[in-house]
Amino acid sequence: MIAIRPQTFSKVDFDADLIHTLAQRALENVAELPDDLDVDVEIDESQATNRVKVVGLDPVALHVDGGALEHYKVPRTVGELESSITFTRLFLEVADRLSESFGAPDIDTELTHAHRMAWDVNLFGRVSRHGLRIHQPRYRYNFRNRHGFSDLADRTFDRLWSSDDLSFAAITELSDGALDSVVTP
Repeated sequence: MIAIRPQTFSKVDFDADLIHTLAQRALENVAELPDDLDVDVEIDESQATNRVKVVGLDPVALHVDGGALEHYKVPRTVGELESSITFTRLFLEVADRLSESFGAPDIDTELTHAHRMAWDVNLFGRVSRHGLRIHQPRYRYNFRNRHGFSDLADRTFDRLWSSDDLSFAAITELSDGALDSVVTP
């Protein structure tokens, strides 16, 4: 069961029922998770940023800034593609965190920016294989900002983006390898 909070929005023209439908569809599309998973989604409609976070696993609790659900071209309204991408990415992270073989850090563990970016690249690559249209150059540029503008960083990005079965240790190892090649003045 997915619970959306709040049910009524005052700062944006969001429809909680539509958000619930999109979240449920994303959950059903992530095969690693049961369809009947209890999920609490808290939306901060006052934030136009696209920050998202898994804040609990038992039950699953997600925090989503309103900007992560907002239509790219029609501000302050729910974007079906944008919301589908957001929820699929979050549910893939939940699946990673629940998988012993993935070896995710505890939710309260602060990741380095580079490691968070590397994991996000892997998550969004997997989202794209769920049939959602992702603008890959945006994520490549962000990855380069953390890992350097080099052929090695691009190869690392490609490996992270195209892999479905990396562990967290493998993701951080790839990230660290790309960082080691960055030449600082």
